[in-house]
Amino acid sequence: MKIKRIGNEILGMDELHHAIYKSMGLKTRFDWNIDARHIKENIRDVELKYHPFWMVKTLLVAARPPFPPRKLPRMLFIDAVSGYRGLFSHVPPVSESDIETENLVQPVIKDETETDRYIKDVQEKQINRSYILKKPEHEVLEKELVYLPIWTGTVQSDFVNITFHINANTGESEKFLADRWQNGKDLLT
Repeated sequence: MKIKRIGNEILGMDELHHAIYKSMGLKTRFDWNIDARHIKENIRDVELKYHPFWMVKTLLVAARPPFPPRKLPRMLFIDAVSGYRGLFSHVPPVSESDIETENLVQPVIKDETETDRYIKDVQEKQINRSYILKKPEHEVLEKELVYLPIWTGTVQSDFVNITFHINANTGESEKFLADRWQNGKDLLT
């Protein structure tokens, strides 16, 4: 299946154990028995999953009479499973990939019309907060469903037993989002 994927390059299996080691807490990393090699030898059930996100391009139009209105582009994201949402600090690269369907996580927020409430929430609670007097107008330019590659699996040994979720683009831990996927506390009802 053809999908749009966030990022250009994917972290390989040979680099994954370093990312897992970096994402572990300090208490675990100070244990002399645990190092990147130990992690590599004890990785189990590794899968590369593609997690759905809605990327929304918007245009912020702030009126400034007698001057012309100020137009600022903004890029929003909405996690299509947990409903977690916010603003991108920069626009991530998006590339097309051919992916097996069983590696795709099924979205809870399935179509564009369901995203409207989440977009309005980001606009009101995050963008409009920085405008004291007159709030700007918002124009939604484009909505697209993209996928973030995430390595998931476990590390099991006598010294450590963890489940990991590693962003396959950056090598950073996605534990914060993984917790939200389980409880769905950011979904609007």
